[in-house]
Amino acid sequence: MRYVLWAVGAMVSYSAVFLLVKLAQRELPAFTVMTIAIPILLVTTTLVTVLTGEWEPASLTNRHTLYAVAAGLGLAGAVVGYFRALATGPVSVVVPIYGLFIVGGAALGIVLLNEPLTARKGLGIGFAVLSVVLIAT
Repeated sequence: MRYVLWAVGAMVSYSAVFLLVKLAQRELPAFTVMTIAIPILLVTTTLVTVLTGEWEPASLTNRHTLYAVAAGLGLAGAVVGYFRALATGPVSVVVPIYGLFIVGGAALGIVLLNEPLTARKGLGIGFAVLSVVLIAT
């Protein structure tokens, strides 16, 4: 159940990001804010990785390393889109739409990782989509 604490911590932390980005963008361009924020992320994650003893040098030809590189590219695309959307649109619309990554992630897990789709999960995914529509419109 340790993962629940990590997930809650991530949710609490990430919940503040939209507000802080929007406040920073009152006087700074979106990509300037991103250029300041991303190195902080790099330093912090590197520190956590080293302190937890989880640093493992990996071969660049290792398939799992390539997955990590692809994840970085996906994360970069997500952050670029998120920061730009926040710079041009209202938080109350951008954040719920961006939050649909939950639905996308769940769907990919079900389709590509063969995770079970239960009636409860299906209902939850449907409610997530409905909630975004209700919040963002």
